[in-house]
Parts: sequence; C-alpha cells; structure tokens
Amino acid sequence: MDWLDRISIWAIVILIISSFALISGHMGEARLDKSLQQQKAAATDSAAAGGEVASQVRAIRNLMEAGNLAKAEPLAEELLRKHPYEGGARMVMGDIYMRKQESVKGVLQYKEAVDLNPDYLDKKTPSFQGKKLKVAVREALAELEAGLVRNPADETLKKERKTIYYLQRRIAGSCS
Repeated sequence: MDWLDRISIWAIVILIISSFALISGHMGEARLDKSLQQQKAAATDSAAAGGEVASQVRAIRNLMEAGNLAKAEPLAEELLRKHPYEGGARMVMGDIYMRKQESVKGVLQYKEAVDLNPDYLDKKTPSFQGKKLKVAVREALAELEAGLVRNPADETLKKERKTIYYLQRRIAGSCS
C-alpha cells in the first residue's frame, strides 16, 4: 500500500464518521410545517366542503327530477362558481344541459367532470357514470355531425367534435 492509498482510506473513514455525527446530531429536527391540529382542521374543512358539494348536488338533482330546471340551473351555476374544481358540480351542470336538449354543452361539462374526477369512468366505484356518458357522447356526436353537414367550415363545431372524440376515447379506455 502506498501513501496515496493510506490517505484515501483515512479520508473515507473521516467522511463516514463526520456524516454519521452530522446525521445523528440532526435526527428529530425535521418537522412538518403544519402542526397536528392544523392538519386535522384542514382535513375537516376539505371534508366539509366535499359534504357541502354533495348535499347541494343532491338538492339540484331533486329539483331536476321534479322537472324544475329553471331553479336547478342557477343553483348549479352558483355551485360551479364556488367549487370550480369539483367534478360533481360539472356533472350536474352536464345533466341540466342534457335535460335541456343541449347535448354538446352537456358533454363538454361531462368532459370537464371526468378530467377532474376520473372515478366517473371506473366501474368499480360508486360514482360510475360510464353508461350515461356513452349515451350522451352518441347524442352529441349526432348533433355535431348534423351541424357540420349544414356548415362544414365551422371551426367551433370541429373543435367541439375533437373534444367529444377525446371523451369517447377516455370512456373506451376506462375500466368499463
């Protein structure tokens, strides 16, 4: 063993000892930014918001089933403004559009809902909506194709058709 090998071995030993001392000296210092109480409060707030959305969605669905779309639509729009990242709000808005025979608008809302909550396409979850979405996509495509026959150069209809094809692929690739 020459002098360079001895120096290398001693350097490695010193590095191992110093890193062990550093690690053992700082153990237990890593803490979360939030305290346990803040974490529980945040979890409760998000659960309360989810419960609030679910109860409002149920109320809107009850209004729709009673045939009162005039009252259900403003409530759904308000829910959508309050909770724009909740799939349930988008899903109920799509249901309203479908009841109003505006299938393209309804499917566009369904697409947003599926993007926010992919469980709507998972057959193993209680929130599965795949069959309803398949029917809605078929209706919307038929409506779009009729519109494109009347006006083949309409870029808006082509863009909407592309979006609906995207949802159709998502439905086909889901767990259904």
